[in-house]
Amino acid sequence: MVPMSVKDVARQIAKRAGFVVHRWPGNRFQAMDDALRLLYRGGYRPGVVIDCGANCAQWFGVASPIFPDSEFHVIEAQDHCWPALDRAAAARGRTHVHRTAVTAPGVRAVRMHRAGDPGNLGAFVIAESEPFPVDLLAAATTLDELLAGRVEPGDRALLKLDIEGHELEALRGAATLLDRVEVVVSEVRFFDVYASGRPVFGDVMAHLDARGFALFDFASLTGRRRDQRLFLGDAMFIRRGSPLGEDVRWD
Repeated sequence: MVPMSVKDVARQIAKRAGFVVHRWPGNRFQAMDDALRLLYRGGYRPGVVIDCGANCAQWFGVASPIFPDSEFHVIEAQDHCWPALDRAAAARGRTHVHRTAVTAPGVRAVRMHRAGDPGNLGAFVIAESEPFPVDLLAAATTLDELLAGRVEPGDRALLKLDIEGHELEALRGAATLLDRVEVVVSEVRFFDVYASGRPVFGDVMAHLDARGFALFDFASLTGRRRDQRLFLGDAMFIRRGSPLGEDVRWD
């Protein structure tokens, strides 16, 4: 067990007292753990959780204790991440590792950049307008091809997307699967960084709105370092008609 730092101990003490401690400015936060626990408190028990862009199981490590009875599918294209995912899956059970990228229909491989460093775990799919060199050519498929046949409407599935601006392409490849998903947790960008042409928050929200989802919560908000302009976030959407959206008081 890794010992906690003094800062972490202080934060835990503050949390038990009902306070949250974070850096200035006050409207920036990281609360994925709390956002998922609020879903659980609201009666949400997904039969299937899909962790798309699992990296080295960081989000999986947060979500799997909250949803201990769920079947997990962790999806990651970077080979350097696979050993960590295999260990996490073996330790938990009921967890399947998929070694692929997910994208739009008709695409069988994606070009990825990881700053020229084979060990860099922050690889992203290169957009057509971006001049980055190709560090990794990864096999790709759609979420429908990968999982639509393994998820039932009654599973109340949770789909998490954290694929560095490629989320909308993945959603376009999930036309069937989305009908069986109740909650989507997606990383979003609030402006077009470097005019890359990548989708921003409004694009993702419009796509999900057309598929019957409504914005429910934000699990994190991050400002860019230079001036703290709102940059990234994790947005949470629920299917319209979900019990989570009922205007009732939780016990």
